[in-house]
Amino acid sequence: MRGQSILVSLLLLSVPLVVLGQSASIEQQYTWQYGGRTWSLTHRFSTEHYQFYRTLPRIFDYRDYADYINDTRDDEDLQSLIDQLERLAADRGLRPWETLNLVIAFVQSIPYASEACEYPRYPLEMLVERKGDCEDAAILAAALLRQMRFDVVLLAFLEEKHMALGIRVVPPAPVEDPPYVWNGGSYYYLEPTSIGWEIGEVPERYRSQPSVVPLQPVLASSGR
Repeated sequence: MRGQSILVSLLLLSVPLVVLGQSASIEQQYTWQYGGRTWSLTHRFSTEHYQFYRTLPRIFDYRDYADYINDTRDDEDLQSLIDQLERLAADRGLRPWETLNLVIAFVQSIPYASEACEYPRYPLEMLVERKGDCEDAAILAAALLRQMRFDVVLLAFLEEKHMALGIRVVPPAPVEDPPYVWNGGSYYYLEPTSIGWEIGEVPERYRSQPSVVPLQPVLASSGR
């Protein structure tokens, strides 16, 4: 545990702290591209909550990765970010489908970073550290989209050692690649790691049949 505390302290040195009353927050600035525009956002995260997630034990079996997303203790933090992203979209007059893709582009823009000592990150960790690999990005995207009441699953491509998402939506335009059918629903591929990939667009290198990792059902799917 002492080693974990030292690691947390070192990581926190790389992010700005803002003192608010008796508590400190971590302020992060994000800039990304979507719809031919440059978007920017500044958000503050609870230092206490970030430190808490840094001390949690890691789950390494991909079949249990849902635990990273189903954990409700970061719901308030994630919903606060979604609220800010949705206000940003509303100010620019975006429609619901465009707002969804704005959030996806936000996640895709977070730099990809492979890990020498592989470990999955909780959503709050990737947001604060602003880096992660495919499993981290898939976990973060799934957590944020569930806050928006979208029905999603994780897609584990075991042959290619890759993780992505499936999202249950009705695209407004025809999609070239067919959806994955699971549990009576159609889930379109969502690539979380690189900017520019659209819902339903499957990279050529990920053509094996993925294993589906289900998540807890959302209260209501928007179906947009």
